[in-house]
Amino acid sequence: MKKISGQLLYSPTDLVRYLGSPFASWMDRYHLECPQAVTPDDDTDEERLIAQTGQEHEQIVLEELRTAQDGIVEIQTADVHAAREQTRAAIMAKSPMIYQATLCAGQFAGHADFLMLDGAGRYQVWDTKLARSPKPYYAIQLCCYAEMLAEMTGLPASDRFGIILGAKERVELHLEHFIHYYRNIKKSFLAMQERYTGRLSDRPEPLPRADHHQWTSHAEEFFQQRDHLVRVASMTVGQIKKLNKAGITTMVQLAQATGRTIPRLSQDTLEKLVAQARLQCGTIADRTKNADAPPRFEVLPHLGNNGERVGLAALPPDDPADVFFDMEGYPLAPGGLEYLFGVCLWNSQTQSYKFKDWWAHDREEEKSGFEGFIDWVVAQWRSHPGMHIYHYADYEVSAVRRLSTRHDTRQDVVDELLRNEVFVDLYRIVRQGVRIGEDSYSIKSVERLYRPKRDTQVA
Repeated sequence: MKKISGQLLYSPTDLVRYLGSPFASWMDRYHLECPQAVTPDDDTDEERLIAQTGQEHEQIVLEELRTAQDGIVEIQTADVHAAREQTRAAIMAKSPMIYQATLCAGQFAGHADFLMLDGAGRYQVWDTKLARSPKPYYAIQLCCYAEMLAEMTGLPASDRFGIILGAKERVELHLEHFIHYYRNIKKSFLAMQERYTGRLSDRPEPLPRADHHQWTSHAEEFFQQRDHLVRVASMTVGQIKKLNKAGITTMVQLAQATGRTIPRLSQDTLEKLVAQARLQCGTIADRTKNADAPPRFEVLPHLGNNGERVGLAALPPDDPADVFFDMEGYPLAPGGLEYLFGVCLWNSQTQSYKFKDWWAHDREEEKSGFEGFIDWVVAQWRSHPGMHIYHYADYEVSAVRRLSTRHDTRQDVVDELLRNEVFVDLYRIVRQGVRIGEDSYSIKSVERLYRPKRDTQVA
């Protein structure tokens, strides 16, 4: 989004921003009009890395296409007017491929990664993305480029466009499957821009659980000032809507809703949400007096509805060979890369914990690291049948399954470990065993039960 000679000019990215968060889209406009009135959040290290890696992926694709295809026209985008004319000339000359085509129509303009001439003599729009699989908003961007291409040239657009994913996979999509949805999004976006008043009181309310990009801290401030229900741990957007319809709009109101009934919300679910809100309100009150106060908590029943052991009672007996397991992955590598397998275990000789790790810097090392970890774990288990592998949330088990399939190795022993319930998910144990007065059940939140808040990512 920018202004040229006093006229607003939007990009396909602006539509995507609006689709995910009308609040963020409105704030983009407000910052454009009043740059001194509000300060956007700085890009995080992760966001900068994603942007850099995305540019590198685009350049790798370009180099491969240069090798495979003669006659690629590369548009220099520094001068927008000149770039537009270069693009138009390349299209009229039926260049087989155009890189960074500068397109514009009406209030929209942007640079398409690639225009590729198809067998029917029409141009298809192709974009590069780091992701492993297509995301819905990709089609919105492509529709916008395709529409600008058709209006700019007066020629019919191809009925296909596509994505070149991080693993170089090409995914072709049909324009007609998305064009009507795109037009509705565009119409709604332009309507919001027409209604823009420049008053913060008129901005859209941030959507709960949405990505507000560089306006995330502003959305969080909004939620905090209004004691919004989104602050309640595990609260879903659907539950917020049902509670709002019943007149419950804040966490304090929910904490006081014992005995209420809410249409289309089960009583058991409501009671859990009320208890969660009550504990969080109590923790907030405690931390107004002592910022390092531990969260309030409740130990939940140890038996399920059918008499089965749940929560803390589901923990297996401890064993000297028990292992605490964590994995780290790098999703920006083509296809993703699991680069660290780490375990912590008790050393009876030194009477202390020791750490063991397997590192990977490429696909082959990922395979050998995975095999090394599995072989070591199985040997430990054979020697100590009572041992377990503890992890937090389901990422580790999902990754182990995926790697055994990706590399076609150790599938039988992985299946054996899973069938014998050697892996124990401590997140499930915590969620079923303890209710904690924090706004999430991440490790950093849960550990405040026994230690002050840490500011680093690593304990």
